[in-house]
Order: sequence, then C-alpha cells, then structure tokens
Amino acid sequence: MKHKLLSFFVGSMILTSVAFAQEKKVSGRVTGADGKPLAGVTIAVQGSNVATQTDANGNYSLSVPTGKVIVFRSIGYSDKTLIVKEGQSAFNVTLNNSDNSLDEVVVTALGVKREKRELGYSAEQVPSKTINQASAVNLANGLQGKVSGLNVTTTSSSVNEDVKINLRGIRSLTGKNDPLLVLDGIQMDIKYLSSLNPNDVENVSVLKGGAAAAIYGPDARNGVIMVTTKKGSDNPIINLSHSTQWQNVSFFPKLQKQFGQGYDGIIDPVENWNWGPAFDGSTIDIGPKLPDGSQQTTTYSGTDERQKFYNTGVTNQTGVSLTSKDFFLSLEDALVKGIVPDDKNRRTGIRLNSQKEFGIFKAGVNFNYTQQNYDLYNQTAQADYFAAQNTGGNSGLFSQLINTPADIILSKYKDYKNDKFSTYENWFTNYGLNPYFSIGNWRKEGKKQDLITNLDLSLKATDWLNFTYRASLTSRNIAERNKTVGVNPSEWAINRGKDPIAGAIEEYNYNQTILTSDFFADVNTKIDDDFTFKGILGTYVRQNDWRITRVGADNLVVSELYNLSNRIGILSGSSNGYRTRLFSYYGSAGLNYKNWANIEVTGRWDKSSTLAMGNNSYFYPGVNAAVILTDAIPEWKSDAFNYLKIRGGWTKTANSDIDPYFLAATFSQPATSGFPFGSVPGLTANNTTYDPNLKPERINSTEAGFEAGLWNNRLTLEATYFYNKNTDQIISVNISEASGYSRSYRNAASFNSYGVDFGFNITPIIKFNNGGVNFKGSFLWNDSKVTSIDESLGLNELSIGGYVAAGNYAIKGLPAYQMRGTDYRRDDQGRIIVSSTTGRPSTSSDNVNFGRTLPKWIVNLTPSVHWKSFNLSAMFEHKGGHVVSFFGLGSDMAWTGVSEATAYNNREPFILPNSVIADPNNPGQYIENTSVKIGEKEPIYNYYTGEFRNTASNFIVSASQWRLRELSLTYDVPSEWLSARQKVIKGLSVALVGRNLALWLPKENKFMDPDFNSMTSDYPNAYGNVNANANPPVRNYGFTINAKF
Repeated sequence: MKHKLLSFFVGSMILTSVAFAQEKKVSGRVTGADGKPLAGVTIAVQGSNVATQTDANGNYSLSVPTGKVIVFRSIGYSDKTLIVKEGQSAFNVTLNNSDNSLDEVVVTALGVKREKRELGYSAEQVPSKTINQASAVNLANGLQGKVSGLNVTTTSSSVNEDVKINLRGIRSLTGKNDPLLVLDGIQMDIKYLSSLNPNDVENVSVLKGGAAAAIYGPDARNGVIMVTTKKGSDNPIINLSHSTQWQNVSFFPKLQKQFGQGYDGIIDPVENWNWGPAFDGSTIDIGPKLPDGSQQTTTYSGTDERQKFYNTGVTNQTGVSLTSKDFFLSLEDALVKGIVPDDKNRRTGIRLNSQKEFGIFKAGVNFNYTQQNYDLYNQTAQADYFAAQNTGGNSGLFSQLINTPADIILSKYKDYKNDKFSTYENWFTNYGLNPYFSIGNWRKEGKKQDLITNLDLSLKATDWLNFTYRASLTSRNIAERNKTVGVNPSEWAINRGKDPIAGAIEEYNYNQTILTSDFFADVNTKIDDDFTFKGILGTYVRQNDWRITRVGADNLVVSELYNLSNRIGILSGSSNGYRTRLFSYYGSAGLNYKNWANIEVTGRWDKSSTLAMGNNSYFYPGVNAAVILTDAIPEWKSDAFNYLKIRGGWTKTANSDIDPYFLAATFSQPATSGFPFGSVPGLTANNTTYDPNLKPERINSTEAGFEAGLWNNRLTLEATYFYNKNTDQIISVNISEASGYSRSYRNAASFNSYGVDFGFNITPIIKFNNGGVNFKGSFLWNDSKVTSIDESLGLNELSIGGYVAAGNYAIKGLPAYQMRGTDYRRDDQGRIIVSSTTGRPSTSSDNVNFGRTLPKWIVNLTPSVHWKSFNLSAMFEHKGGHVVSFFGLGSDMAWTGVSEATAYNNREPFILPNSVIADPNNPGQYIENTSVKIGEKEPIYNYYTGEFRNTASNFIVSASQWRLRELSLTYDVPSEWLSARQKVIKGLSVALVGRNLALWLPKENKFMDPDFNSMTSDYPNAYGNVNANANPPVRNYGFTINAKF
C-alpha cells in the first residue's frame, strides 16, 4: 500500500504544464465601500501566474482567459472573486471590509464555482481571514457564529476538544444530524474537521439546505461544509504565523463554603459528606490515624481549593507555508497543555497541494498528513474502579473535585507518591480518591494519524464541456495504550476498605480506510444570446473499511511494566471489522436566462450495502430556481434599492445511515458472561431484531428566500424559510421478550422541522476619517413537531438518551427533543404537596415535560471598527428558547452537601416555598403550608439526600445564554512603512485575541455552561443533558503574529 501511495503521489507531482486558453483583455477600477479608489490591490487569475495591481487611481488592466476566475485581494478587505464570461471586458469592483457580498463567486456542489446570484438555495462562504480571526485550533470553533443557522456546541474542554455541529436543527430522531464535510471536493466524515489546520484553509462554503444532498447523497442531508484549501499563487510567498493562548476555567458550579465534612451537624474526619457543623476556624483532625500514630489536621474553614486544582492551560500553535506558482506547502505544530494537570496533545501536520496544466488537461494532487500524540487522564478506567469497589464513590474527576469538602486543602496532596497523607491507602475518605492520584494512576497515551490524499484530473474537451475525475484515500489510525498503575495497600488499608488495584494495560487500535471514486461531466454552454445551459452528470463509488481491536491484560505481575506478556491469567480482547459500500449516479440540469433567471433540476440514485436487497436503492429529485428582480425589472433598481433576488427550491433526500450488518443476527461476548471459561468459549446472541424490509429515512425539504442590497450594497439582507418533512424514521422500540428479543428496529416515526434563517450586513454603519464601523448579524428561528412515533404499537414517545429521572424524549405533538423528568407532587394550582408532619415533599410517579433541549433561536452579532491599520472585532452569541438538565451534576452535589442550594437558610428548619399540606377538614383538598418545616423533626440532610436529590426539576433550568464568543484587536503594519525600511518582510500583523471571554446566564443556572452537551458522547442526540464527568468550560486569551516574506 505504501508503494502504491508513493507512486500515486509522485506520478501526480511530475506533470508539466502548457498554457492553453483564448485570452482577452479586461480592465476596470477598484474602490472601497466609501467610493474612494484603492491602490495596490492585487488582481490575479486563479490557478495561473497572471496578476497585476491597481494604480494610484484604482485602475487596472490584464489579459484573462475566458471562463477563468479573477480574484481581487487587498489587506484589510475581503477577497472578491468574479468569473470572466464571453462579452465581458470591464469589471468595476467594490471591496468591502465585510465577508458578505451578493454577487461573489462561491464554491458549490462538486467544487464547481458559481456566482451566488445564480443559486436557488442558501449558501454562505467564509474566508480564511474571518475563520482565523481569533486563532482557533479547531476549525469548527473558527466557524462559530459566522454562518447563520450553524450551531456549534462543545462536549468537552479537554486537550482533544470535541464539538457537535448541526445546521438548521435536526432531520433524524435517532440517526446522525451532523453535516457532511467536503474537503477539496472529497466527501468525508465531519470528525476529520478537527485534523485540519485552519491556516491552510482558503475559504469554507456552507450549503444549508437539501439541495446539496441532491448531488452529494445521503450524507449531505444535514447540509454540507465545504472546505477549500489554499493553492499555488503567482509569486513565491512565505507565511509564518505563531499564536500563544492561555486557558482558564470560566465557569464553576456555585458551591457552599459554610459547612464542612461530617453528618447531622457532627464532624467526621473520614467523611466526604458536607453535612457537618458550620465552619468556625478551629483545628480539626481529617482522615484516620495512621499506623505510625500520625494524624493530619486542618483548619475548619471554607476554601477555593477545588477551583484551584485546574491549571492555566497553554496552546502554542506555529505554522509556516510556502506558496509558489504550482503548489502550496505548509507545516504546522500545535501543542496544547490542558487545564487538567499533565494532560497534553500535540498536533503536527504537513500539507502539499499541487496543480499542473497540460493545455486542455489539468492534474492536481492534495496530500495532508496529521499526527496527534496525546497523554490524558483516563476517566473511563477510573469509573470501572469505582464500579468494582461499589462504595458509592464519585467516578469522574470533576465530580470528585466538587464533592471534596471545602476545608480540604487539595494543593497539599500533589505528591501522592511520597507524601504519606496523599497516598492511595491513606487518603482521608473511602468515598473518593485524591484527584492527583487519579490523574496519575489512570492514563491514556495515544497516537492518531490522519492521511488524506486525493487526485483531481480534468479534461476541457471543448469550451463548453469539461470532464473531471477524482480519486481519494482517507485513512485514520488510532493506537492507544490505557494504563493502570497497580497498588498493593497494606493490611491496615485493606481493612479500612482500600482494596488492591491491579496493574493493567489495554492496547486499542482503530483503523479506517475510505476509498472514493468520482467522475462527472460538466457542461456550460450558451444556447443563444439569452439562454445558457449548465449541467452535470456523474457517478460516485465509496468503500469504507474499519476495524477495532482491543487486547488487555488485567493483572500485571510487575506493576509498571506495560507489556501484555507481563500478566497473570488470560488476555481479554475483541476484534470487529466492518465494510460498507455506496454506488451512486447523479446529475443536474440548469437553464439561465439573461443572467437574471435561473432554474435547476437535480437528481441522484444511490445503492447502499447497509440495507436489504429490494430496499437498498433509492432515487431523490430536486428543483431550485432564482430570479434577480432588479435585473428583470430595471425600473425597480436605484441607488437606494440596487439588488433583489428571490429564490426557492424543493428536494427529496434519503438517509441510509445505519450500522453495517444491521439486518443480520450477530453474536458477542459480554464482559459479564464469564466466558471464555478456561478453554471453553461462549457467545451471546443479539437481543435486538431488525425489520428485513427496513427502508431509508425520507426527507422532503422546501425552502424559499430572498437576498437584497440597499444603498449600493451598503446594507445587504438575506432570509430563508425552510420546511422539512421527515418520515420513515428508523427507531428502536421495546417488544415482548416472548418473541426471543427485547428490542426491534423499524421504520415508524415521523416529524416536521421548520424555521427562518436571516442575516444582514451593514458596511459601513458609520464612516469617519480613515475608518468606519461595520455591523453584521444573523438570526435563526427553528422549531419542530413530532407527528408520530409507532402507531402499530400505540407508542407516542421515544427515549433518546440520558437519565431515567431526566432524559431526552421524542414525544408526539411536541418539538424534538423534550426534556422529561421527575417533579414533586403538586396540586391543581401547581403548588408542592408536602407532608403535614415532616414538611418534606414527595416525588411524583409520573415524569413531566420541561421543554425542548435544542435552541429555538440563535442570534449572532458582529460589530467591528477599523481605523487606519487597526481593526477591532467582536462577536456576541445568544441562544434561547430551550432548557438544560444538570441532574447528573446537581444530584451528586446535593448528596454530598456541597451545592449552594444545600446551605439554604443556613441549614435551619424552613418551610418549603410554594408548598401546601392536606386540609384535615376537607379530604382531597390542600391548604397553604404556613407552619410545617423541613428539618424541624429530623436531620435536614434527609431532605437534600432524598427527595431534593432525586427530583430532576431542581436541576433543570433555562439554557438561555449570551456570550462574548470572540474578540480581536489587530494591527497591520503599513506596507509602505515596511518597504521603506527593508525588502524582506512584505506584510506583518499582530493581534490580541480572545474566545469565550464572558458568559451571561440566568440566575437560576448555578451549575454549568449550558452549551456543554457532555452526554452527547454517549447518546449522540441527548442535547441539553450535562453530567458530572466533563471538564469545566474555559476562556482563551492570547496573541498572534503573522508575517509574509
């Protein structure tokens, strides 16, 4: 395979070029948004060495082949791209400080460049400068807030930062709702986005509607994120960039610091419960007396030690790139040291893009290799330890921290190997571990390698017909070692419950290889002076192979000798391999009239290997149209109202995104089966049955919108209404075990999703000498309604994931998804019913709905100010209309008495607000509770560790949020200043940057950032459910330097 790849790469690189095209001279004038001429603007023919610059009056002239794209570039302004068509020789161009334009050229399906005015669907293009404004390491974070309708949320703030992305809500109740990633024309899973160097990106086009899927197939049903990387340029350019950013914890749960360890108001030195007496500053014993007679003590007072556990993280990202006539070469090194001590991840990458022309033939090859080496605390392994101990301990690192008594000075226990009070066996409590011991004892070391290569060949058969062939190989290899340090405690420690920890190692390997082949013909021809025809006809093949292998030794002889042969007993392990294939034919046909009316018909036929014969092929058509009314009716056009376009489309798409071998009976070996028993193997049959007639999920998408420009595009507007009818949803439901199975997969559910996507741009909103103020914003309103679950079984609700007491559900007649959970028993007026003797409430046996878990609206506001060489830009983001559950986090804090809520009324007896008791004179009626207090006849912690902890309504709050997502201040050193002093540096800029600098939440949210969807790593669609295992959110701040040579 290595020899084949080398031949593939070298063979593509040695191609030579011959110029072939009919050239024509074009000329014009370039001005800024204020109408003043711009000098020194570079005008280049994309993909060639032809370029020129504007003179002092903004004028230019150059020879350009017909059909080529010319790019206008200038520091401080957004790039402008235009296509040179027959009959056109003059282009007067206005460059804006904004990244939005109504007549720009955008990259659409299959990488075909089209003028935005032609498109009958919504598409946005984000340039590299905007993406890298705040120097995000993860490309997804660079897109946050910059595309209307795009929702990016974080699942963890670890050094392997993970995000979830969706466009305009969801289209599948139980399947994937991620958009498709297309990198330089090659389709791939969105997970590869984190492997890309944002500085390698030329631009990102976002296709939001179902029209994208008509060409790209089922993976594009949730929209498409098209990433175009940089190519060669006319003159050799070396770019050097460096960014250093620091990370601090930005939000921590509200914890009480009034009461310490113990129970019932009595100090207990070995307890992690915080139900002891109020802090008084006295000296107390903590932990047991050790065998040598030593006893540790502490001051009985509250501290902030739990927050101080986390480090200040540091990210250093350095990149260098060389751009020449026919290639682009870049190197990157990004070292992330996280907020969790000792956690780190280093991403190193190389990219080479090359392109050659042979007259009518063009060949290009892209090569990208990324390696990530990481060393992390292994939370999963520690959770297994706590499960085996069965002591009720808090399994996650974050949970351990927040549930540590406030009088424990955690920073004293860093040296868990040498300090006797910090060791495993001498830790003060049995119900938790020294967090420094935890992060040192359970480690995950890994290497992730991503290789993305593609070959792009095109043949311009005539001036109206072009053939393109693309082949790609995408490979991911993950090799991990999960290590557990063995601990052999003394007999004294074992007697107090500190069981031995067996040294262990697990080798994990994940290998994936995706091969694709894509061939299509592209037609673009004028029928007569009025009509132009554009069409595409192609075929696509994809094969996806992956294998997961695990081998482990659970009882090492020598504790820290991590070799599988260093063991007692047999090896544990598993190996699973999968293969899927997809065959497709696709096409489109478009007719353009006088460049102001456009209609396009699309279609695609897919055949998937994951479905049964007879149901594994499906066709989906589409149509979209656009009309430029201000060109069709010239009388409408004026300086105040210069552009109006209306557009609309309908598309039918399908989704066969199910696991391979879904329809076959499979066998496995559960960890609790007791097999293999010696040399006797044992397997268990799958308890799920699958409908052999399973069909693809179907999506009928409709959208309509407009784009408008006012006052010579000083104000631009864009709005879209979209409606998706989603049917034949594939769901899993419980069935009678008499059938031999407990669950069944079938086509049953359906739901509708709809909304409005709106964006505006004012350039400038205010003008002043040498500068101005620009303002950009977007708004998404998104809703849905579940119309059925499973009528054949009479089901009206479906569990999506989460906790039994607080889970995500799809419920007939309500938006998807709903947070459903436990609540107190209430009377008809919504008042809480409490005991007339204890004052304590009881939890209702019926769960209730608390609201939707996906945002109903998202608002992004981006003001920017530029003056001379300075540019200040901010981005504010608001999400609202939804709820979030912190049940997993809040119930843990209530149990141990560390949450702020458990110190209510200084833990004196109190009447539960809004409570009622049974009316002794009227059975079945209730009266206001004015006298019965919680904690008056029994310990108050009985309520907090009982009904309060188990009732989800105490931990479900509004997920509304405002945040300062990005802030940057950039200074571009004037080019004339540089050229007057030296000839080496052609451009230099420095910037102060920040991300997630401020967060504003409702007062009721005392728990966590609601954007942290930590449970989606286990339940992909369990939005709005945050457990106690995720690291807290962080803010980033730092500086960047960019130099051009």
